Amino acid sequence: MNTILRLISLAVFIFLAPKPVMAQTIYSQNFTSGLGGWVPSSTTAIVVNSTSPSGTYTTPFTASGGNNLSLGACGGSSEQTATSPAISTVGQTSIMVGFGRRKTTAFALPIAFEFSVDGGTNWTTISSDISGPTSATWGASVFNLPTAAENQASLTFRFRYTPPSGAACTTAFRIDDFTVTATTALPVEFAFFKGAAERNGNQLTWETVWERKASHFVIERSADAKEFGDIGQVTAVGHTVGRQLYTFTDGEALAGTSYYRLRQVDHDGTTQPSKLISVSRAAEQVVVCDNPTSGHEIRLKAATIDPARLQLLTVTGQLLSFQLIRQSETDWLLRPAIPLKPGLYLLRFGQTNQQRTIKLVVQ
Repeated sequence: MNTILRLISLAVFIFLAPKPVMAQTIYSQNFTSGLGGWVPSSTTAIVVNSTSPSGTYTTPFTASGGNNLSLGACGGSSEQTATSPAISTVGQTSIMVGFGRRKTTAFALPIAFEFSVDGGTNWTTISSDISGPTSATWGASVFNLPTAAENQASLTFRFRYTPPSGAACTTAFRIDDFTVTATTALPVEFAFFKGAAERNGNQLTWETVWERKASHFVIERSADAKEFGDIGQVTAVGHTVGRQLYTFTDGEALAGTSYYRLRQVDHDGTTQPSKLISVSRAAEQVVVCDNPTSGHEIRLKAATIDPARLQLLTVTGQLLSFQLIRQSETDWLLRPAIPLKPGLYLLRFGQTNQQRTIKLVVQ
């Protein structure tokens, strides 16, 4: 499926005005050591040699001279292709591709320039003919690619043409200094970040669309959305183009509203904040129905009680064992393992950072 993209004006082939700003280079090939991973359909028609070394262009990349890739007009009437190795653009945006080019005066074949993101099953046309505006003098061509080329594990380019029968291999179109650049994006793209109040604390969930050199996530919490403190850390997958789901439970959630944000940390220390979310939960309320009470059982009233956060203690701080029985939606029965002797006891409940204590009098 070929879709012609009119990405830059014809004038760019000749004058490069205005000069495009090339960002970080993520791939470069000047054919000094041969094909360098490029795959020709014919090793007779498509070769690397030092005939007509590149020169004259210096922007946005500099001509390297020496070897270049020659696409010869020989090979009969069979389609010829020169295909690049796969290039990763994971975590990259604003993809640009450029190269030096020249042709012999007799070369009159159209050459399509295309890219693929699925291993070569489908190709998208960047230019239907890069040969037409090219002269016998070296110059440079630069293309801005569409967003479909961004964040891809395998971006591949190819030059494609069909020579006539009987043409000479020395009649050729040449390329050199094939360069791919991009604007480096932040290590992670968040799909969502949300939270919900659960019985065991506030459950935080987030998903990443992709990750690139991500190290970990720091979970931050605030009671006023102004002053934040770290409450935990989750290790990132690190490098992936697939979605990843993460969870974290704030087991010491504040009563009322808690504000959360993530601080994503890259391996080189770069950080990226997430959006701010809030989670609200009602304060845990427990009422002792009879106080003074019996030493055999204590009746409580509460909408919810977390048994793991309920303590029965002596005034000296000794923990006492008990059984907690739910009798109805709001009625609970606390039964000490050993009947309590008359005196003063403490009933403690709630999160560690906001515990409440009720004094119990046993008659």
